[in-house]
Amino acid sequence: MRGDMIPAMLFDRRFLRTLEVLEIVARRVVSGDERAERRAPRKGASVEFADYRRYAAGDEVRYIDWNVYARHGSLFVKEFSAEENVHVSILLDASGSMNFGGKFAASRELAAALGYIGLVHYDSVSLYAFDREVRTVRRFLRGRARVFEMLESLEGLSAGGVTDMRAAFRAALPRLKGRSLALVLTDFYDLAGYAEAVRSLLAQRIEVRLIHVASRDELAPGFRGRFRLVDLETGREREVTVAPGLVEEYRRRFAGFCAEIEEFARAHEAAYARVMADDPLERRAMEVVRAGGILERR
Repeated sequence: MRGDMIPAMLFDRRFLRTLEVLEIVARRVVSGDERAERRAPRKGASVEFADYRRYAAGDEVRYIDWNVYARHGSLFVKEFSAEENVHVSILLDASGSMNFGGKFAASRELAAALGYIGLVHYDSVSLYAFDREVRTVRRFLRGRARVFEMLESLEGLSAGGVTDMRAAFRAALPRLKGRSLALVLTDFYDLAGYAEAVRSLLAQRIEVRLIHVASRDELAPGFRGRFRLVDLETGREREVTVAPGLVEEYRRRFAGFCAEIEEFARAHEAAYARVMADDPLERRAMEVVRAGGILERR
């Protein structure tokens, strides 16, 4: 990897080394070993051995197992399980609320990690940013050689604007033939509601993974006193006196908010993971993989 190919700032050499380690660890988490490429039921040339069958006229000679012939005097050919490639769409919330608590920077890192895992496994990866509309960042990347292109695109993104997932996801996502998977990274702060947007993706026969990005200040705010709170998306202001009773009520409501999203995901068979923006990238990525990321076997 040449130095002039590595995007500056957020995605440096250390970050790339982290991605490489993550890819290995993610495979082990899913499969328990280091051979976790997806395997589909179809047959074809691949590195994954499946079974033997008797040689038939027209079979390729190079797949004959001559050791078996030497022992048994019969011709058998090796069969292999073809790997299943997936079209992965990473949908990154780029609305104003994501600027709070480092959520947007954390989401970009996580998008890079998940995209990297997809590219290394030769899946097709598309990147989108959304607020009240979906904007194409990169489409149909494939292969390890496209990693730098993906990172440069993520590096150039910024957050701002009002969230409206229902309006944004009204149009169908571009997709390739075969299995499609959408990874939605968002804080779910959407007054119009996220439910219709998720149902729209599911109606397109896209498997959905909901990745809830939160900050610890949202989970358990530690400030007290009188403040002027400003909505990062609408600019509306409100004078608030933050007392212990109010904080406790807020914590209860936030916990209910998270539980509601998780229950919605469960009811719609969409894997759900909640990650903390200030957690190490490794922990964030593993939360997604364990919840049902992009490495599960089929």
